[in-house]
Amino acid sequence: MTPGQMPSSSRARVSTHLVVMGVMMLLSIAFYWPALNNPFWHAEDFRFLERAQDIAQDPQLLLHQDVAERHHPVPLALFLAEYLVFGLQPLGYYVVNLLLHGLNAFLVYWLVAALLADRRIAILSGVLFVFGVGSYGKAVMFVGGAENLLITGLYLLILNLYIRNDIWQQGRIWTVRYILVLLLFLAASYAKPTAFSLVLGLLAYKVFFRGERGRQRKVLEPNLVILVVGALTFWAVREATGVVDFRINMAGRTPWDFAVNFVANMMNYIIHMFFPIHVSQLVTTSNPVVRAIYDIAPVVRVFLGICLVSYGLFGFVFGNRTIRFFLAWTLISVLPYCAVRFPEDWLNIRYLYQVSIGFCFIMASGTVLSMDLLHRRRWRRFVPYIVPAAFVALSGYIGSHLDDKYESQGRAAESVEWMDTLQAREAREAR
Repeated sequence: MTPGQMPSSSRARVSTHLVVMGVMMLLSIAFYWPALNNPFWHAEDFRFLERAQDIAQDPQLLLHQDVAERHHPVPLALFLAEYLVFGLQPLGYYVVNLLLHGLNAFLVYWLVAALLADRRIAILSGVLFVFGVGSYGKAVMFVGGAENLLITGLYLLILNLYIRNDIWQQGRIWTVRYILVLLLFLAASYAKPTAFSLVLGLLAYKVFFRGERGRQRKVLEPNLVILVVGALTFWAVREATGVVDFRINMAGRTPWDFAVNFVANMMNYIIHMFFPIHVSQLVTTSNPVVRAIYDIAPVVRVFLGICLVSYGLFGFVFGNRTIRFFLAWTLISVLPYCAVRFPEDWLNIRYLYQVSIGFCFIMASGTVLSMDLLHRRRWRRFVPYIVPAAFVALSGYIGSHLDDKYESQGRAAESVEWMDTLQAREAREAR
C-alpha cells in the first residue's frame, strides 16, 4: 500500500472491525460477569460519587480538582454522567467499565492491525488484553477504575488515528484524523503520565516504522512537533496559572537513591505481569500452594528479571520493528510510575492496565510465530497456545478471588456507612 492510499476493501474492513469490537465487548462482559453484582467498595468509588453529587449541584466544580487532587475534568465528566443516569445503583457503573474495557481491547487489536499484516496476532493481542492478562482485572473491577479505562482508551485512539493518518495520508495536518488527534490529545494531556508516554510512544513509532512511512520523511515532522509543543505549552500554562496537582512521594531523596528505586520499580512492575504475587490479604489468606509460591517469590523474581532483561535485549537486536516498538512501548508506559516510592513489596497494579498492552502483543506474536514454525505438525502446532491459555486461567483465578474480596469489602461497616451518607444526601437534594 503506498502512502496516501486508503485500503481498497474499506467496507469489508469496517464490517470486520465492527464484528471484532462486538466480540471484544461480549468477552469483556462474560469474563467479568461476577463483578456486575458487586457493590461500591473502594474508597475512590465513594469519593467520586460525592464529587459527582457536588458537580450535579454546581457544574463549575467540573474544572476543579478531583478526589485525588488532580485537575482532570474528563473522568469527572464521565462520573457525573454515570451518576445522572444510574444514581447510586452500582450495576450501571460496572457495565460501563466492562464496555470501556471491551472497547479498549478492540483498540489494541486495531492498533496491532495497523502495524502488522498478520490479523491472528492482532486478534490474539486483543483477546489477551480483554481477559486481563498482565493487568489481572484490578482497574476493571471497581467503579473508580473507569478513570484508567477512559484515559487508556484516549491513549489508544490517539495512537490509532495518528498512525493511520501518518501512513495513509502522509502525516498531513489538515485532515479529519489529525484534527481528532489534537482534540483527543488536549483531553488526555490533563493526565501528565499519559501525555508523557503518548509523546514518547509516537516518537518510538516514528523511529521504528520509518521504512513504512517513507525513508525520505523525517522523524520530527510538524505533526509530531505540534503535539510536543502543545504538551509543553499546556503544562506551562497550568503551572503559570497556579493549577498544581498533588505532589507525589518521589522514589528517593538523593540521585543515587532515586535511580536505584526507579530501576527496582521498573523491574518489579514488568515482573509482576508474569508473576502477579506480592504481599496482600489475597496471598496471606489463600491456599497453601499460593503461600508456598510466595515464599520462594524472591528467587523467582530474580530469575524472571534475568530472563526478561535477556529477552528484551534479544528482541531489540533481532526482533522485527513491531516487536521493538512494543518492547519500547512497555518501557515507556511504565516510566512515569517508576518515579513513585511505594511501601516495601507493594505496587499499584492499576498502573499495569496500560503497560500490559505491550505484554499482550509480545505474548501473542510469540505464540502465533511459534505455531507457524510447527505448521507441519498436525496437533503439536497448537502447543504454543498453552502459554497464553495458562495466563488467561491465572487471570481468571485472580479475578475470582478479587471479586470475593471486593464483595466482602462492600459489605463492611465503613462501606455501608459511606453508602448511607450518600443516599441521605441524595434524598435531601431530591426534595
